[in-house]
Amino acid sequence: MEIVENSRLNKFHYRLLAVLGTVWAFIAVNTIAASFVIALLKKEPAFQGGSLAKLGSLGSAALFGMLFGAWLFGYLADRIGRKKTLILAVSTFSLASIVSAFSKNLDQLILLRFIVGLGLGGSLPPVASSYFAEFMPKSVRGAMISILESFWAIGTIIIGVVALLVKADWRSILLFGGSVVVILPILATLPESPRFLLITGRVKEAEEIVRRVFGASVGLEVPKAAGRASVADLWRKYGRTTLMLTIAWFSIAFAYYGFFIWLPKFLSATLGGITVFKSFQYFIITAIAQLPGYWSAAYLLERIGRKKTLSYYLLLSGLAGIGFYFATNSGSETYIMASAIAFSFFNLGAWGGAIYAYTPELYPTEVRGTGTGWAGAMARIGGGTAPILAGKIMEVSGAALTVLVIAVVAIIGALDVLILGRETKGTELS
Repeated sequence: MEIVENSRLNKFHYRLLAVLGTVWAFIAVNTIAASFVIALLKKEPAFQGGSLAKLGSLGSAALFGMLFGAWLFGYLADRIGRKKTLILAVSTFSLASIVSAFSKNLDQLILLRFIVGLGLGGSLPPVASSYFAEFMPKSVRGAMISILESFWAIGTIIIGVVALLVKADWRSILLFGGSVVVILPILATLPESPRFLLITGRVKEAEEIVRRVFGASVGLEVPKAAGRASVADLWRKYGRTTLMLTIAWFSIAFAYYGFFIWLPKFLSATLGGITVFKSFQYFIITAIAQLPGYWSAAYLLERIGRKKTLSYYLLLSGLAGIGFYFATNSGSETYIMASAIAFSFFNLGAWGGAIYAYTPELYPTEVRGTGTGWAGAMARIGGGTAPILAGKIMEVSGAALTVLVIAVVAIIGALDVLILGRETKGTELS
């Protein structure tokens, strides 16, 4: 697919970025909504869960749903296509979010949040990032995927603002999360990935899409390596890569969700019992720091490479977490917020800026959906475990030690990438 690899950005690429970016932002909206809902449920007796660990399970419900969603939809992406799978995944999480706004008790809400998670996990990374990467020129693929991922920060900021605008009404927050359903007709107008069409033998369809998108009439052939891969192939043929990504995705998700699902609680616990509204305002400030984190990582991806960018940003996020631990002992609001902002900057730079660009490049087309789906599933295990474990640690030892544990996990992820990772900068997708 040299025409795709060596193409220049055109109107289609920017349209694809806008559409998938909107989906990406609402994935963030629906994921981060849990941190606001948890903080607001104390106002309703029917939703009292007792311990912090039980409330943490609400934050974990969607993440465990994302675990199964990543596997299921990643498999479907390599069988029925990227486009159809993405439409199915977005339909799942948007409609489930709307229904969850009418939950009558905590158990119902947890179940519906799990269903929301199925769609969220299926949307990224196995479908959206693979689909996007397969249309991108190799010269800007890493940077464009990072820009796409930066919509996560935009979604995080949006949900914080919405939480304030709806006067901290958690049902309205969940309804807003489901409003992305209106984008489904636009998703339906997008073309299928020509790479997917080729490996499934649909040559004429692939040729027509290349002609429409890139303006080139070419004769394509089914790749010799085409075939359907299984999860077992990830370990049998790509064992080192799969091990590296397993640890990296687990650690980065553990750090992110452990920190951000509980961030309003961390801030209120360490800043002298500030109000819920005030903690939401501080949350928005830390979310804004994610944008330059993405952009700086996107720049570095094409300068120093994927491996270095990912490992360095993960390491620095871990060091920021250690800084938060020491800042809480000082009681300084300036130091606490500075360390939280630094964690947000580097953690999201590592995740959105680097690992989403890095992962699709490590696997060939016939197993890319399955491979990125596996990676996403590992992230959901890490992300699903973190809120519950963080709640338990916080009950026993407080917020400071909780963030220290999160920081150590991030540093382990950085060392994993440094030792086991390989550079993919400038390589063509196989």
